[in-house]
Amino acid sequence: MPKTVAIVGVSGFSGAELARLVSSDGELALTGAYSDRMRGGTVAGGVIVRPQADADRAAEEAEIIALATPAEVSAELAPRLLAKGARVIDLSGAFRLPDTSVFLEYYRFEHPEPALLAEAHYGLPQLPKTAGEAPAIEQARIVANPGCYATAAILALAPLASAGALDGGPVFVDGKSGVTGAGRKLAERYLFTEVAENVSLYRVVDHQHVPEIELALRRVSGVDVRVTFAPHLLPIRRGLITTCFGRLGPSVDPEAVEGAVRSAYAASSPFVRVVPIDTIDVHAVTHTPEAHVGVKVDRRGRSVVSACALDNLMKGAASQAWENIRRMCGLAARAA
Repeated sequence: MPKTVAIVGVSGFSGAELARLVSSDGELALTGAYSDRMRGGTVAGGVIVRPQADADRAAEEAEIIALATPAEVSAELAPRLLAKGARVIDLSGAFRLPDTSVFLEYYRFEHPEPALLAEAHYGLPQLPKTAGEAPAIEQARIVANPGCYATAAILALAPLASAGALDGGPVFVDGKSGVTGAGRKLAERYLFTEVAENVSLYRVVDHQHVPEIELALRRVSGVDVRVTFAPHLLPIRRGLITTCFGRLGPSVDPEAVEGAVRSAYAASSPFVRVVPIDTIDVHAVTHTPEAHVGVKVDRRGRSVVSACALDNLMKGAASQAWENIRRMCGLAARAA
């Protein structure tokens, strides 16, 4: 029998993509969908959409509930669903950071269930497991789906950090994303006349994905890696690319760096491909669950550039959640 899944917030970009992926997966069944904007309509698979106020009922019709809702909504709703015996995967940032003070600084509200921050499993399937972390995703009650920028930056940097290739100094991340990265909302800066033929910066240095990236790199390396992040808005609908810059440690062999990245992803997933860095572009990954990673060493300056491109609505959100749901159900990784 297929494993049952419900989605709250199905009218958003990520929720709609996830509904499509779940309904087309023969080992999963979409049994519930919730959204105020789409209530009374249907989503992929012909499921009728109910008002979001009825979302507590999702625990009665699904084993796993995906929350494609704002962080404030997820933080309130997830504990209620868990109390009813459901398992939860959250696509917002509500459960990505275990430290309540860091959470408050970056998400700007007090978390109503701080105990769940320590329990939540960070669901980046390609991130190596480390001792003492939260329960494996197959047993986890609650999974925090990583952020889109964070996924790309971590995939680019984690093999370098894990191999001890970085010198311990700060790492600089340049991120560029399409307009759908901001979600389906009306705001002046996302109007066509503001975005078209333009590139703009936003939330430089204090973006909420910074501590998420640092935490993941600390988990794989055992040392603190400070990240300076500058995100940009591109005049495209979807797609994301991060270009990361760091210095090599004094004893690191530059010839071994690319091999370390390739070996890190050799057998970890069908969804991460290591490619020549000069071939990385957004078009190659849009509408796919793949991330493309590339690395190149500057031997003159003993520095390294590592980049990753992915679709912010797929590997940066919905297809990553689909990967995680399959793992929560004990199902093998497979192509979308």
